[in-house]
Amino acid sequence: MRILFFVFSMAISSFCLAQDIPNKKQVNNIFSIAAGGTPTTVGVTYERILNNRKTSLEIGIGLLGGGLGVNLYQFKPFNPEQINSFLGVRSSFNIQGSGGSRFVNYLLIGVNYLSSKKLYLSIDIGPAFIVQLSHNGYPDPNKLLPDYPEYMLGVYGGIKFGFGF
Repeated sequence: MRILFFVFSMAISSFCLAQDIPNKKQVNNIFSIAAGGTPTTVGVTYERILNNRKTSLEIGIGLLGGGLGVNLYQFKPFNPEQINSFLGVRSSFNIQGSGGSRFVNYLLIGVNYLSSKKLYLSIDIGPAFIVQLSHNGYPDPNKLLPDYPEYMLGVYGGIKFGFGF
């Protein structure tokens, strides 16, 4: 009886092992070229997807600024080969070419997609709170300058093309 039980359990366990799907290496890092968003103008970003696959951290540096951001994948975890929706927050510092500087803080809603070839596309948009720290361009000596910092509300967004590794 023990031999029959042993043979039966060995036969069943081999079927169970045959059903095991090999674990593919998950993409946790994304490097991309961005317009708007974290680098504020045009630049590069690095995004790290955390182990829970529901949160990612982002850092970007651009032509005239840089920033940080956090994405929260609220409905389902970040996975390749599916459209992933997310909510997030970004804060960026920008030195404007005309001489001014400002902070851009915005809440966003966005979507991204990571293909089977590990190509990445992300688009986001949302309301922005902009803090203008100094005057743009050369001041007109005949006009009074407004007090700084100046606070504004607007809409801001970004688009990224990149690859995962």
